[in-house]
Amino acid sequence: MGVLDFLEVMSTTRPPTAAALPYDKPFLSIAEQRALLASRGMGVRDSEEADHYLRHEGYYRLSTYFNSFCKHSADGKRLDAFLPESDFHEVVRLYDFDKHLRSILLPALRGVEISVRVAVAHHLGRQDIFAHENPQLLAHSFTHGESTWRGKSWYQVWLDKYNAMLSRDDQEDFVRQFISKYGRRIPIWVAIEVWDFGLLSRFFGGMRFPDQHAVSKLYGVDDPKIFASWLRNFNYVRNVCAHHSRLWNRNITEQPRLVQKQKIHLLRHLTMRGVKAPGARVYATVALVTYVLRMMRQKTPWREAVVKLLESFPQCGGVSLGMMGVPEDWRELELWRSD
Repeated sequence: MGVLDFLEVMSTTRPPTAAALPYDKPFLSIAEQRALLASRGMGVRDSEEADHYLRHEGYYRLSTYFNSFCKHSADGKRLDAFLPESDFHEVVRLYDFDKHLRSILLPALRGVEISVRVAVAHHLGRQDIFAHENPQLLAHSFTHGESTWRGKSWYQVWLDKYNAMLSRDDQEDFVRQFISKYGRRIPIWVAIEVWDFGLLSRFFGGMRFPDQHAVSKLYGVDDPKIFASWLRNFNYVRNVCAHHSRLWNRNITEQPRLVQKQKIHLLRHLTMRGVKAPGARVYATVALVTYVLRMMRQKTPWREAVVKLLESFPQCGGVSLGMMGVPEDWRELELWRSD
């Protein structure tokens, strides 16, 4: 875990409000796990399928998908009982939908990450080939603003993480060869190959406004503060995907700022639906990635893959596309039509 990751964990960790209870639930075999689900009202039409998923995916991981099929009390508390006609096969369909969603998001986000890295390096490299090591080219709030980590500036925290990544043994061959020949002071167009999405998003956030604007407008965003929030959101979602965590109806804590409806017409539906905190659901991220890829003139089957996936959503039990923020008329939106 890097310094920045540690800070994120510390900033979101809350002290317990009460003494922890001892864990006293027994170990359950695969058959006993299936029996427990059945006792709570979960149908199991295919025991072999259920056993396969319980054995290879795990009860605890699947439990976040079971929750969508649970009954609730009058005050909204989730009960240990399933809705009528709930079936393990439908849980599997929802689980596989989510897995597919993550599998198509990862390469799309990787494409955006690489493009923005290059754009930053190309723009700043004109001013100084070692721009990432030149505080004069960065915002004062970034280079002098005190972080929560031992009084260091945010830029120093960033440099610590960058230098730690630079020292890793698994760098690309050309990076290691460059360092071997020229030393650890490498130009920004080589340095970006060391950055992960987190380093990129934080560095962009620490750039001066004119430089941010020069980069963000390449992606059709006139307000760099908005684009900076998109990058943070993309990094958050990328990490969720990389850790194989539930995404489809997740509450996105790193929410992107959404542009006013008249600014970017392809995204205006995100601010016109009257949905509370639309950025808190993954559909907003999917829509923003689609827009950025379009601005990149990226020739990928991304949009077609998203449309096909959304059309395959398992409409069953108490789940719906609306739970991931998808508007009912999504298929009619220009964003999802071919150019």
